[in-house]
Amino acid sequence: MMIKQLVFLLLLLPFTLAIVWNPTITTPNAATKWRAGQSYTVKWETTVLGEEIPDGVKGTIYLGYLEGDDYNEHLNWKLASNFALNKGSQRITLPSDLPTRNSYIIVVMGDSGNASAKFRISAQRA
Repeated sequence: MMIKQLVFLLLLLPFTLAIVWNPTITTPNAATKWRAGQSYTVKWETTVLGEEIPDGVKGTIYLGYLEGDDYNEHLNWKLASNFALNKGSQRITLPSDLPTRNSYIIVVMGDSGNASAKFRISAQRA
């Protein structure tokens, strides 16, 4: 019986390793309004396809924006890196020189990336 279980687990191993860790972002969302130069918490789900993100998977957060029908995400700002992706949130500080735009996105990268809905960041107050 034990050998059958071991063989079964060994057969499942490649499928477990094949899961792409690109969690769904919950904050920011389309209703979010942030201000340049301020600190906020980015949040995401800690499961992907029903599987918990395992220990050891590190993440990176980028800020970008979309323009019109262009697919370029303009990921010009790395906001955080080398954090545990399974913790579900990360505090970030926005650059202070961002212009006001309604089409910013946050991308959380594990071994692949997932983008938030477009949201608004207002320029820093003078």
